[in-house]
Amino acid sequence: MDLRGLRYFVEVVRQNGFRRASDVLHVTQPAISRSISSLEEETGSQLLIREPKGIALTPEGEVLYRHATLILRQSDNLLSELRDLQSMAKGTLRVGLPHMTGATFFGSVISEFRRKYPGIQLLITEYGTNQLQSALVAGEIELAAAMLPIPDDWALTLPFGSDRLVLLCARNHVLAGKKRVNIGELSSEPFIGFSEDFKVNELIDQLCAKHGYRPNIVGRSGHLDLIVSMVVAGMGVALVPESAGRKIKSSRLSILPIADTGTSYGLALVRVKDAYLSKGGRAWIEVASKVIGFSIADAFIR
Repeated sequence: MDLRGLRYFVEVVRQNGFRRASDVLHVTQPAISRSISSLEEETGSQLLIREPKGIALTPEGEVLYRHATLILRQSDNLLSELRDLQSMAKGTLRVGLPHMTGATFFGSVISEFRRKYPGIQLLITEYGTNQLQSALVAGEIELAAAMLPIPDDWALTLPFGSDRLVLLCARNHVLAGKKRVNIGELSSEPFIGFSEDFKVNELIDQLCAKHGYRPNIVGRSGHLDLIVSMVVAGMGVALVPESAGRKIKSSRLSILPIADTGTSYGLALVRVKDAYLSKGGRAWIEVASKVIGFSIADAFIR
């Protein structure tokens, strides 16, 4: 059972289809199909079922997928550790950052890291927290910055800061003249929400539920500029991180604090417990701690 075949199989499952896996792997679909057919012959089991909307795993396929992800992660750990023995001045570090707040907290970290370690290729991926968690587990990134809480059965977390929600509304909105608003006042308002993979959606739902309603989402986006455009156009209001709100420059928009408690949340660096932490990863943590200003817990880098 070769690693390449396992990698093809895992990617087909992650991408929910052969075509998308082909695009990601830069390998032809027939080559991927042949590789998975070989796995099925070797295991003596059908592993995948093709469906109109993608693929489904058979029970045998679920077992192989669970073990294959572990095998591939250990293989990546081995290669990372061997490269570290050769040199820390070279290599690639993959880091995941949130769409909305990544630049706010880590813009200076990125600049300092590049200045201090020019030989390390830094690849930044921007996702919502839920997708960042999936990318960590899949081994696509080594470290991420994410919204707490994070399940502790697979992850180690290192808190580095906090954020809180504020309200965006058009300057001519009835709420625009208020000093602060209560979540209960928004029950009849249309909401501009975040994309589905944003963990902050859960917090917004919880806040609204305390006042007995579910937010009426009329539009979603993972990009702040688009959310602002929809709010300015009068489509609805939006609850966004305060750190993101500080970057908005628009005379047609009002940004209001929220009176409710429970609008604050923690932010943390995250990594997988059993994954190898490369020297480049350690360097990223060290630079971030100095630039942002937080302490490094021994348990996180052990």
